[in-house]
Formats: sequence, C-alpha cells, structure tokens
Amino acid sequence: MKQSVWLLLVALLSSGAVDCAEQSPASYRGALTVTVENDVATGSDNNYTNGVGLTWVSDAIDTYEKGSLVRRWGEFWSFLPFVGNEGYRTYVSWSLAQEMHTPDDIRNPNPPIDDQPYAGVLYLDSTIYAKKDRWVHAWQLRVGVVGPASQAENVQKWFHGWTGSDEPMGWDTQLPNEPILNVGYTGTYLLAQGDLGKSVGWRVIPVGSAALGNYFTGVGLGLYGEVGWNLVDAIGGTALRQGLNAASTVGAGPVSGWSVSFSGGVMGYGVAYYLPLDGTAFHDSRSVGSKPFIGMATFGLAVRHKSFVGFFGKTYFTPTFDTERRRPEFGTLSLSWYF
Repeated sequence: MKQSVWLLLVALLSSGAVDCAEQSPASYRGALTVTVENDVATGSDNNYTNGVGLTWVSDAIDTYEKGSLVRRWGEFWSFLPFVGNEGYRTYVSWSLAQEMHTPDDIRNPNPPIDDQPYAGVLYLDSTIYAKKDRWVHAWQLRVGVVGPASQAENVQKWFHGWTGSDEPMGWDTQLPNEPILNVGYTGTYLLAQGDLGKSVGWRVIPVGSAALGNYFTGVGLGLYGEVGWNLVDAIGGTALRQGLNAASTVGAGPVSGWSVSFSGGVMGYGVAYYLPLDGTAFHDSRSVGSKPFIGMATFGLAVRHKSFVGFFGKTYFTPTFDTERRRPEFGTLSLSWYF
C-alpha cells in the first residue's frame, strides 16, 4: 500500500510560529517518540495495515560536547547542502520502525496475485536536519530489510492471537528477503503566517521531496497549514508528518504551558518505484504495479504540555494501484517526551 511511501519521506518540516508558547530555557538531551499507525478505523487489514516506530531526536548539535557521538555524527554530514552553513543549526535523529502490508482478505492463504502482496519491512532511518529562519532541509538515509527477516509475520500473528482477530493466513506468499538502501531529501519553507487573536496563530508551508533507492524512488510536492493556540516554533508541527520520524520535536524543546493546534494538508507524489507494491528489485516476487501519481490528504490534532507532545491524525489516499479493493486510509498516534 502506498502509505508507507510517505514513511520513507522525512516528516514535513516547517520553521517559525506565531504567538508561540513560551519554550523552556532549560536544556534537554533529546526527545523520544513512540508512533503507531494502523488502519483499525477502516475495519480491515488491507494494504498498509500497521506501522510502529521508536525515534530519538537531538537538540541542536552545537549544544553537545565536542567529541560526543551526536555532534560527531552531525558534523560528519556537513558536506550535504545547507548542513553546517552559516545561519543554520543542525539536528540529528534515528528511527527504528517496522511496517506490515497485507491484501484485502487476510484469511485467504493464497491471496489473488492482483492484490497488495504481503510485505514486512524493518528499517533504521538516520536523518540530518538543517534549520534556518523560514527554511528547513532534511536528508535521510534508510537501511533495512524486507521479507521474513523483518519479523512482521510473527508480530502480526501474535497480535491477532492476543486480540482474538482473524489469523493472517497468507504470509507464506510474502516478498522475499532483500536488503533496503534508500536516500531522501525534504525541504520546506514558511510561506506565510499571521495572527487570529491574542494567542491564536496560523501558518502555511509548502513542501518538496525526492527519494532514490529500492524502497521508494519518486518526488513529492504539497502544501499544509496549521492553526492553533500558542503555536510552538516546531519543525513540521503535525500535518503530513509522514510516519515515524517525529520531526515535530526538531528545534522545539519543552514548553512552560499548553499548546494546541489543528493541521491539514495535501500532497501529490510521482512514483517510479515503491517496494511494497512493485515487489523486490533483485528477486522474483509478487507485485501489482504502483500508480505513477498518488495523492494524499491528512488532518491532525497536536497537544503540547511541558515536556510532552501528543498527536493524533488521519490520512487518506487516492488509489495506489489499478486493482485495489478499497481506498487506503490509516490513523496515526504519536507520543513524545523531552528529557
């Protein structure tokens, strides 16, 4: 299913905010985020059915001691455009995540070959962020594996057994083991912002992205907006988060009070290759062929209080392949903690 295309791309980033909640001057060592994505709201297990991830995001690397792993890792990538340039601050993050993709009827041990193949994906993302005024640039490296080695089959069968749900019967047909290597870039610009009252602000951010590799190869272009009470100067806020990278914690530390915001956005992708639909690149496997253009829309609510951030959102897609049984959609829940 096409949703995890969006997991590849770095979360939408934005800089700047209006009537920001007062951010704590106290330093922090990082932010830990747990994210769960699931299609439970659709009443089915079709297409991209589940994703779970754990992400750690740093403060600006110049706040860490010289010689520390975080600072050395960020400085190592200073050859990338914008990273380490004058006026920019650098942030780093690492994400460990697992995805599950299944056909429309998980009770069929031999699902139709024209439906979404079974695919399990396990990967580690390393992302470098460069932030300056209205601009944010993010560079992502993804390494991982698709196939039985991802352990997605075992996790889904255990979870369905624990919850009493239908047992997924077709994992014997899943994509074979194959390593994953992907690189990606996402850039955002704070196009406009303003006030709607004493403590209510809004902002609009266009987004562009590109990726190359055997997980996803393609480009994306979109626009999202955010409106809220005591908006925080957060990278990416909430809309079009695109999964497990927790970019909403980049460049924004704990706040002294409350912040609440609503977000929404749309994005379109030109797709040349997408592993869970187009199959493995170096081995024979099932495949259905992804559509060359995919659209998505997402809406969300973010709540911040002191060192905690909570987000809930819903994402919808246009058809992702010609013989798709039902339109993909899923919900996202993430919880972050600054420490």
